[in-house]
Amino acid sequence: MIFFIYIVLVFLVLRFSVTLFNFVSNPKMGNYGRSFNNKVLIIIKVQKEKKEAEKLLASIAAQDYKNYKVLIQKLDAPDVTANAEADYLLFLEPNTIIEKKFINSLVYRSSVFKLAMLSVIPTARISGFLGNCIYPLNDFVLLNLFPLRLVRLIDHPAFAMANNSCMFFDADSYREYEWDFSFNARSQSALEMMKIVKQDKLKTDLLLGNKLIYLEEPRLDISGISKQLMLNFSNQPLIALGYLILVIAGPVAMALTVSPVFLLLPYGLIFLSRLMVAYLSAQRPFPGILYHPLQMLGLTYLLLNNSWKRFCAVLKPKK
Repeated sequence: MIFFIYIVLVFLVLRFSVTLFNFVSNPKMGNYGRSFNNKVLIIIKVQKEKKEAEKLLASIAAQDYKNYKVLIQKLDAPDVTANAEADYLLFLEPNTIIEKKFINSLVYRSSVFKLAMLSVIPTARISGFLGNCIYPLNDFVLLNLFPLRLVRLIDHPAFAMANNSCMFFDADSYREYEWDFSFNARSQSALEMMKIVKQDKLKTDLLLGNKLIYLEEPRLDISGISKQLMLNFSNQPLIALGYLILVIAGPVAMALTVSPVFLLLPYGLIFLSRLMVAYLSAQRPFPGILYHPLQMLGLTYLLLNNSWKRFCAVLKPKK
């Protein structure tokens, strides 16, 4: 048991170090105050009809950026961007909303750092009991495990991470390398797309939305949320289970076996990590701290649920 507690403590320190690195490096989208006129093609995927993206379309119309064209694309539609006349391609999901200066900031960031691809994690709008228990989990896990600045600083595909909600491409590179981030069954996910771009030796970046792009709280989709969480573990159930043991079972075991005076360090690391994640993801810190035990229960359920489905899929006989 002592050996296990040492392992848990080392892991908590390492996880805190990653969160601190993200906090200090501050990988947020900035409002850079610059104006551009490059032509941007905005592609919005919808399930069935245009009204799914009404709020997003209204936020686009309110932009100070004027040189753009909007394309509504249904799922499983073929890629129509190959011959599009545009300098940049912006893929957005319909449950996002963008603020003024967002497109200018995308163009500025991409031009300054010569990025072929930029992914932005929207700021989540969270309300209600279940929403507070479930939706902050992805930001919590990601910012504890992955140093976001390394996406731009290191070209190796192992340092790839992206978000499907907002993907911004240099159009010339997109066409030259024949990438496919359309919304048909054969196109790549955001993470797969970033790995491909890195393999092509081109620059990428991943930033937090910083209230310049919002994600409207959708209906509670357990399957979708668990799939998103598993991306943080490279879709490996064993890694996810190991994370649960160290992050949840570990502190519980320490509370039951260790003298209270020695709990100050591990629980202090957890508390400070929550504060830093709340700042980075533009969420209120104290509700997150109060909801932390329930969020950990939710995390356990979501990861175990996804892992069990993957295990059953492997055992299921092929027809």
